[in-house]
Amino acid sequence: MKTIKLLAFLCTGALFFTSCSSDDDNPDPVNEEELITKVTITLQAENAETVTMEYSDESGLGHDHDHDHEGEGAEDDHDHDGLEGVVSGPLKPNTSYTGSIALWNESVSPAENITDEIKEEADEHQFFYQAIGGLEIDTDYLDKESDYLSTDSSNPVGLQFNLTTGAAGHGDLRVVLRHQPKKPNTGLDDAGGETDMDISFHVHIEE
Repeated sequence: MKTIKLLAFLCTGALFFTSCSSDDDNPDPVNEEELITKVTITLQAENAETVTMEYSDESGLGHDHDHDHEGEGAEDDHDHDGLEGVVSGPLKPNTSYTGSIALWNESVSPAENITDEIKEEADEHQFFYQAIGGLEIDTDYLDKESDYLSTDSSNPVGLQFNLTTGAAGHGDLRVVLRHQPKKPNTGLDDAGGETDMDISFHVHIEE
């Protein structure tokens, strides 16, 4: 699974056969992988209990799981093999929740806050939230790239969002993080990019 990319420097020589010299002032940047081992979504509403959704995997989300969808048109709303997390309780019908998502790498000590990495690369990441299986949920982005970067871009990121429930029922809430998606886009179907994370939560809406 492809995860958040951190910038590192690797000395390279001609034809990649010579060793790095100590006076190389312009090393070539390469990407290193950063694990996402824990995801927490918090949903808050004025007249409802706070609901949390959590997924954790100490080996990294999706490690050894074949669900790394890549490229444009790779998604199917009804046929995905995302990993399922734990939900603290039901959501209330016809209620508007303010949502936030946070990601960590807890394989190291102290744990790394991957949320900060996404903010620093907000123009290269976007979260997508999909209701599946009859779940009546709509989501809207509350943040944009200009909230985290020195830019006037209004392209969404998805660390903050609004979630509105409909009638009672149950189904899956799918959460996907894309790296270098096409922006703007109309959703996962034309987002392109690479999948950093693909998880789901079985959600109940009830009184």
